[in-house]
Amino acid sequence: MIFLDFTLVQISFDTSKNFTNFVSIIRLLLSVFKTLFTRYFAMQNRFITISFITLFSGFLHTGFGQGIDAYFDRIELRYDTIKLNYTDFYIGDEPSFFLPIRQDIEEIELRFYLNLQDTLLPESVVKGKHYQQIDSLLKIGTTFYRVKLELSELKPGQMISPVIRFTTGKKHQNFEMNIYPYEIPQIALAESETEVFRGEEKSIEIVAVNPEFYEVNEDWVSEEALDYWLRRESGKLVLNIRGKTTGTKKLQIPTKLKYSYPRDSSITKKGPVLEIEIVIKPSRLRFLNADRENIFFDSESRSAGEIQLDYHPGLKLKNAYRIEDVNEGSGRLIAEIIPKSALGNDKILCEVYSYSHHRTNEGYLYVKDGGRTLAMTNFNVVNRPLIQDVSLMREGGDWTDRLTIYPGETVELRIRGNGLSISNFNFAPCEHRRDTTRISDRITFYTITVPHNIDRKKVSVFMNDDVTQYELLVREHKRPAQFDYISIDYGEGFVTLTDEKIDKPIFYDQTIKDITLYFDRTKIDKKDRFYGVQNLEIEIRIMSQDNKLLDIQTIRNIVVCPDETSPRHSFYQDLGCERNSISLNTHLLRKTFTLDAFDQVIINIRHTGDNGPTERVHIYAERAFNFDLDVSFPAGLLTASISDPSVNNFSGVSTAFMAQFKFYSKRRFGQYSPFQIGAGFLALNAFNFADDAQRDLGAVILASIVPVRRRSSFSFPIYVGAGYFFNQNQFIFLVGPGLQVRF
Repeated sequence: MIFLDFTLVQISFDTSKNFTNFVSIIRLLLSVFKTLFTRYFAMQNRFITISFITLFSGFLHTGFGQGIDAYFDRIELRYDTIKLNYTDFYIGDEPSFFLPIRQDIEEIELRFYLNLQDTLLPESVVKGKHYQQIDSLLKIGTTFYRVKLELSELKPGQMISPVIRFTTGKKHQNFEMNIYPYEIPQIALAESETEVFRGEEKSIEIVAVNPEFYEVNEDWVSEEALDYWLRRESGKLVLNIRGKTTGTKKLQIPTKLKYSYPRDSSITKKGPVLEIEIVIKPSRLRFLNADRENIFFDSESRSAGEIQLDYHPGLKLKNAYRIEDVNEGSGRLIAEIIPKSALGNDKILCEVYSYSHHRTNEGYLYVKDGGRTLAMTNFNVVNRPLIQDVSLMREGGDWTDRLTIYPGETVELRIRGNGLSISNFNFAPCEHRRDTTRISDRITFYTITVPHNIDRKKVSVFMNDDVTQYELLVREHKRPAQFDYISIDYGEGFVTLTDEKIDKPIFYDQTIKDITLYFDRTKIDKKDRFYGVQNLEIEIRIMSQDNKLLDIQTIRNIVVCPDETSPRHSFYQDLGCERNSISLNTHLLRKTFTLDAFDQVIINIRHTGDNGPTERVHIYAERAFNFDLDVSFPAGLLTASISDPSVNNFSGVSTAFMAQFKFYSKRRFGQYSPFQIGAGFLALNAFNFADDAQRDLGAVILASIVPVRRRSSFSFPIYVGAGYFFNQNQFIFLVGPGLQVRF
């Protein structure tokens, strides 16, 4: 019996990219060890030895093979001519593919090379957000599996992790792979050599691919010979340089990225180094910055207060220095400064006296000691700001001193005075914009837009953050609006007054029970235009068919306000104008439901003060027929009975009492048609006093043809009809002329 003595050696290592290589070496050695021992002990304890070695191999396999890379000889990512190995680079302790980005969408191929000792096989790709499978997962020969994916929305530093589903026997397991996109940084200075004067500052543009992925400095970085500041301006990288000594200096500026990328077989965020050669020249005439942009001119005392200038060794305390507007020779004396004390902020405090006006856009100022120029500076010497008057103009109008503004409107403001070019005005809470094309020291213009929801009655005019005596008075709109917010109902539902139906007379063939005006207060104040409170008058006239005035009423002091949908609603509430409708019958003495045929209702709606639009509504009480009791005198009637069809002689004058239906003509407004029909009693030969007159009384139905033009009380119609006569006890047909009397 042979005993094998195995000494366990404890191996310590970091979980890094060498982990997989170490496991592979162990497996290789174990395979060789297994083969040699199997052959050597083929005849002695063969079963025990092989079992032990297999158990040890499985132990190593389960102990070290925790990631997806442990189950394969290698995993590759391919696209075009690029081939990446999964275990080339690690992020933390996780292997990752570092994928260089060429475009937003890439097609890649993953290959899983089989390890013959493992039974873990790729099964499918789990669907993800930034990747999708574009072909089948296939086994190629006995060597590897491959699958193609399309990666989308690729951005540097944003990890994409496809999930692959594997199977071993009947078990399934998901593994996540890491794909880290990156871009190869490319950056360079627009100038490789530059010149700068000592104490001055210069900006150099940096040309970079995707400059947003570079980190910048928070502030200046100080070097021995110069200071620099790598910063971002309008999405671009800019290098600011400020020289401190003279001579030629070489500057190397490191850069850093916001994402990692592989370089020199390692992962880093360091970008390329920017190299530049700088020639720093001796300083030119030094410019002294002033802490005050404006010095006020005083023709009497000349004193303009104090001013702080940058420190200059040539300025001696208590000495007087001239400020002139030319460098060489004698120029115009603008001001005079007397240094008082040096300050700790590298400034010198000076007393300043003004002698002439000056604007910075007219040129620089020069500090002189006698005839020698020491330095240069610049500031305004202007009159002290003062407002003399403010006027206002609306579109299409003229200038006015009445400073009244309305919510939602835009007006132009003109300010006159002194020192206005250096003054800033504020009209909060109104939006304002200065007209830079028309500006001087004596006059300036502003465009003012009043907010829709302004909550104050006065807007103060501020000049240089100080309140002035001028105010803009906020007033509510009271403009006459179109009548699209008023509807009328006379029996057929509400109709807007601006509807085309209202522009012509309305003929209504039913009883007009009432006429109601409805106010839709949501339509008064529009989104882009306010009208405010509406003051109305309504005049109602009732006219007969013959244009005789039957009733007239005027409803005054009608106040209608916009409702709560208007931004100005809270400012209308105290006016008591929340009226929604008006019933005209409550104001009329002659009610609309008592109108006779073709009586008229005339409604005049207007704004108080006779300004703004007006509207007239004309409604007629249309009827198809009229019913009345008439007395007529048929004469010369020809009669014929059923028993004796022969026509009798002309009768004398008869009298008819009829319930008459009169029909109105459809072609002539309010006029009767010539045809009438009625029923009643006829006294035949009532006015025939001859002895042989055959008088009789009958119930008859008569149709008459009446002359159309009936302006007199008498007319001569023609009658046709029939009836039952009581004395003769039979039906008789009648035809003939007659006389009709109208009362």
